[in-house]
Amino acid sequence: MRALLLRGDRDLALEDIPPPPPPGPGELGLRVRAVALNHIDVWGYRGMAFAKRRFPLAVGAEAVAEVTAIGPGVTGFAPGDRVVPYAALVCGTCRACRAGRENLCENPAGVRGFHIDGFATEFTNHPARLAVKIPAGVATEDAACVAVAYATVEHMLFDNARLEPDEWILVHAGGSGIGSVAIRIAKALGCTVIATVGGAEKVAKAKALGADHVIDYQTERFEGVVRKLTAKRGVDVVFEHVGADTWSGSLLSLKRGGRLVTCGATSGPSGSINLMQLFQQQYRIIGSFGSPLSATSRALARIASGIRPVIDSTYPLADVGTALDRLERRDVFGKILVTL
Repeated sequence: MRALLLRGDRDLALEDIPPPPPPGPGELGLRVRAVALNHIDVWGYRGMAFAKRRFPLAVGAEAVAEVTAIGPGVTGFAPGDRVVPYAALVCGTCRACRAGRENLCENPAGVRGFHIDGFATEFTNHPARLAVKIPAGVATEDAACVAVAYATVEHMLFDNARLEPDEWILVHAGGSGIGSVAIRIAKALGCTVIATVGGAEKVAKAKALGADHVIDYQTERFEGVVRKLTAKRGVDVVFEHVGADTWSGSLLSLKRGGRLVTCGATSGPSGSINLMQLFQQQYRIIGSFGSPLSATSRALARIASGIRPVIDSTYPLADVGTALDRLERRDVFGKILVTL
C-alpha cells in the first residue's frame, strides 16, 4: 500500500509499504480516504516533535476513513461505516479518561502522525473505542476536518471559554482552519465576531464568511480597533492561537472579567503579562490542548446542522509537499485536504 513517510526533518517520501495485519481485538481495519493538514503537521515536518520518535514515520494526524474489517470483540461498527479516528492513543482507564477528559490522559501512548505512525497510509488499524461514526448528513471531506481542527474549536469555545449568545468575540487568524470554523460557529450562536487576518484578500473572505468586523493586522493595530469598536469596553472572549505576536494585544482587547482561550503559539511560545492588569481586570486565561472524544461527536453534529468547516483546497497524496509549503507560508484560507 502507499504511505507518506517522514524519513527525517523535511524529508517526505511517498513509498510502498506492506499493509497492516487483520485488526486485532478491539480494533477496526480502516481504509483512509483523506487526511487534513494542521500546523502540527508543519511542526512534525520541521522536526519539532516534543517526544522521541523513530524514522521513518507515517504522517497525518487528522483523517476520515471507512471501516473495512472488524476485530474480535468489537461491536457497534460494520464494514462500510465512515468514521473519524481520534489521533491521540489515550489509555481509557485513568481518572481523566474515565471522566471523559481524554485530552488530559495520564498515560497517553502518543499522537498518531506526530509521535507514532499516522493516517497518511491507504490502510491502518485503529482502536474502535477511539473512532466516532459519521452521521449520514455529513460529507466525507467535511468529516476529515473534525478530529483536530473542528473538535479543538468546539472544546475551546464551549468547554473552556463558555461562549454565550450575544457576546463579542475576537477570533485571531480568521483565515486558518480553526479560525474560520470559530467564525462560523460564533456567528451561528448569535455573537458579534471581530476577526484578524493578513491581507486584503483574506479580509474579503472573512467578511463573506460572516465576520462582523475584520481587521488586517498587516496595516492596523488590532487592539486599538477592537477598543474603538467596543467603545473601550473590550470583547468577552479572545480566541487566541497565534502566540507571541498577538499576546499583549489580546489581553488589551479583553473587557473586565473577559476570557482568553488559547490553543497555539505559531508565532512563538513566549509572552509577558502584567500581573496587576491580570487581577485588577479579573481576566480568565484558559489553556486548551486538543479536545476530549466527546467534542468529536459534538463537532459532527454541528456540521450536520449546517455549520460546515471551510475547505481551501484538496491535493493528491503525491503533492503533499506543496500543500505543506502553503500552510507554512500561511497562504491558505480554511483547511487543506490530502486525498488517498
